Amino acid sequence: MNGTDGGAARQSVTDGEATTREMAETTARAASEMFGKDITIVDLRDHVSYTDYFVITSAETDRQTKRIAEEIVEKMIEAGHRPRAKRLDDGSQWISLDFLDVVVHIFTDEARDYYRLESLWRSAPQEKWDE
Repeated sequence: MNGTDGGAARQSVTDGEATTREMAETTARAASEMFGKDITIVDLRDHVSYTDYFVITSAETDRQTKRIAEEIVEKMIEAGHRPRAKRLDDGSQWISLDFLDVVVHIFTDEARDYYRLESLWRSAPQEKWDE
């Protein structure tokens, strides 16, 4: 392999990392626009192989969690990213949206307090979204 090929491989990794970060930020921004609370981006790149980021947010009611999820899906589709899987059951206290490299968790306040997902990943870098 010559030096040019190695540089291209490194560049594509950098581009991929930038894309997944942008995906996480798009979901966090969409949650914020729908008044998601305590939005946290958890960087799992050095911890698991199945995703790069968790984005975690909460709302007071299950109706609000569903609206936040719908907004995130809409904004991600506009950005060219379709969810691989989504769980948007009516009355659900925990909604998950799987965009492969980014998994979004939307809780009611009570469910978030109960599951404490951030504490399960306390060894991973976590960033509060504030925009």
